[in-house]
Amino acid sequence: MWARHVDPAVGALRMRDMRVSRVDAVIRELRERSGAGTAKHAKVILSGVLGLAVRHDALDANPVRELTPTRTRRKARALVLTEQSWAGLRAHLAASPTAGRHDLRDLVEVLSGLGCRIGELLALDWPRVDDAAGVIAIEGTVVRVPGEGLIVQPHTKSDAGMRTIAPPPWVIALLSRRHADSHGPWVFPSTRGTLRDPDNTRKQLREVVAGTPWQGLHPHVFRHLVATRLDAAGLSAREIADYLGHERVSMTQDVYMSRKGTGANAGVALDAFGPVSGG
Repeated sequence: MWARHVDPAVGALRMRDMRVSRVDAVIRELRERSGAGTAKHAKVILSGVLGLAVRHDALDANPVRELTPTRTRRKARALVLTEQSWAGLRAHLAASPTAGRHDLRDLVEVLSGLGCRIGELLALDWPRVDDAAGVIAIEGTVVRVPGEGLIVQPHTKSDAGMRTIAPPPWVIALLSRRHADSHGPWVFPSTRGTLRDPDNTRKQLREVVAGTPWQGLHPHVFRHLVATRLDAAGLSAREIADYLGHERVSMTQDVYMSRKGTGANAGVALDAFGPVSGG
């Protein structure tokens, strides 16, 4: 956070230049450019740095403490996919030339069967897809490193995210078809065959559903869809958490139940939700 957002904004300034107006402008600019979460995190970091300066008498007061609290906007109701709305979205993508151009059709189909995070899916390469065993190893996520570009981070959001799962057979069949037509290491590459940017992919999804009942679609809704399906199929909370790579269900389950299984029950439960044959 410091290297990417805070240092470029204030790193070259002297402590005496860190006035309330300057700090306020930095936080506001970050909020506009990168969102409220980034601005909030940057504010915490600046408060800690400047608080240390106050304790060492380099500043008389911490200017971050003088900032006016930001009014939080009421969040729009998050989009939730039902089986009916998912069927409609699937038909919309099938008819959309833009969805085809951005290779979004297969991507959302796989998300609806794996329920993984978008960065995890874009980090998936062919050696981690075992057609014969019918399992997929999720062992990394795509991130952007300042000055370096996109890389595969060799771990997921949490230890629980490092998992091997047995998805429904239709996911394996879809991936096998893609593998036969692929010309590179990535399951879902960019148009140049390189790592695909999660941010750009989210933007493409938003664009293709703009003005439709699915406006505001975010890849995360497919995690909720998969969790709902598995819950309805009677899987335990532990099985669902293991399939989705959630950190924990409860301390007792984390300590006394095994993890990292192949989630065969999840794959069976999701088998009925594949795309129509030939579609």
